Amino acid sequence: MSMSGRRKTGIAILASGSGSTAEAFIHASQAGIVNAEVGLVIANNADAGVFSRVARLNKEYGLNIKTVNISGVTHSKGAGEKGEQTLEESTAICEEINRGGFGLVLLLGYMKKVRGDLLNEFGALPSHKSIHQARMINTHPGPLPQTKGLFGVHAQEVVLETGLGYSAQTLHVVAEDYDSGLIIAEHRVPVLPNDTPESLFESVQLTEKTYLPIDIDNFLKQRI
Repeated sequence: MSMSGRRKTGIAILASGSGSTAEAFIHASQAGIVNAEVGLVIANNADAGVFSRVARLNKEYGLNIKTVNISGVTHSKGAGEKGEQTLEESTAICEEINRGGFGLVLLLGYMKKVRGDLLNEFGALPSHKSIHQARMINTHPGPLPQTKGLFGVHAQEVVLETGLGYSAQTLHVVAEDYDSGLIIAEHRVPVLPNDTPESLFESVQLTEKTYLPIDIDNFLKQRI
């Protein structure tokens, strides 16, 4: 139990790349900013940088965060459209999460569309009466719906091209379609006069690392 009397929520992270946001979130959890503990990191790329980051954090804090590579290569049956999980991949991820008893799944830079068992068990469903019934959350580097389906600098390119005036770090529950789940939090990032897609994306990433643990903690409080 934490000092606040709330039991810590076990969290599983899905990632695809370097894992800088995952690392920042784990640091925040160790600092007590969020009343949760990461126990599992799954990446669909075997050489994803997040694995080396987690190994370093395990050593730094004396943690035992498990890392697993699950992808359409390791689990190929039930392939869907390009960029989607295979059904076997989805089931394997779901089983790994359930094996560890994790109460929340965070998609932090995870580049695949979620489907199958994972979506049905942890995602937002039409039958849900509350946003807090979903147990899977995604971060998105732009305002929604304006940058729906885009990622990284591509979301910022649309922001600059349309003259929107701001980008955003958005947190939403995972639903069947890309970036379609109800929004939990949005933090706007103003466009500066000399911003490029790359510089704007850096600002959005900084905002994400700053607010993500706070937003997740608030979500967990409301869920209780």
